[in-house]
Amino acid sequence: MLIDPRLTSALLVLMAFLGGCAATPGAPPASDAEAKRFESAPRAAIVYLYRPAAPGGRGPSTIWVDGRLVGETLPTSYFRIAVRPGRNRITASGGDAGRLEIDTQADGVYFVEMQVFGESESESSTIFRGVTPEVGKAAIQRCCTLLETWRPGQWRVPW
Repeated sequence: MLIDPRLTSALLVLMAFLGGCAATPGAPPASDAEAKRFESAPRAAIVYLYRPAAPGGRGPSTIWVDGRLVGETLPTSYFRIAVRPGRNRITASGGDAGRLEIDTQADGVYFVEMQVFGESESESSTIFRGVTPEVGKAAIQRCCTLLETWRPGQWRVPW
């Protein structure tokens, strides 16, 4: 049985498109504006994880917090993540050794900057560092747009 070459080409283009769109979808502008009020949450700690533009780091990086998939970042994006107060671990996927552990408290707001070096996730290296609220807020306001945190069962291709 021969497969029509046009069908094969169409399927390859579709697969490439879907593969390229697997990044975490951007949040609606209203959610971004609300997140940029930098408010705390009752009985939870809030971690802002942001990634400003940096030379040599255009590739995606998949982020986990306390073993839970948060999403895939790109330059000039950020996440607002509610975590359980206590010791929290932020890690990057794959062979990337990037990690940071921070101590958080209920009703606290924390800021973590990430720098990613490398052009693809398979060869990237991530550095996380905690920053002061003043530094984190200013950087997020200046550079970044909110991404939705990934939820189990969520469709990951933006429409």
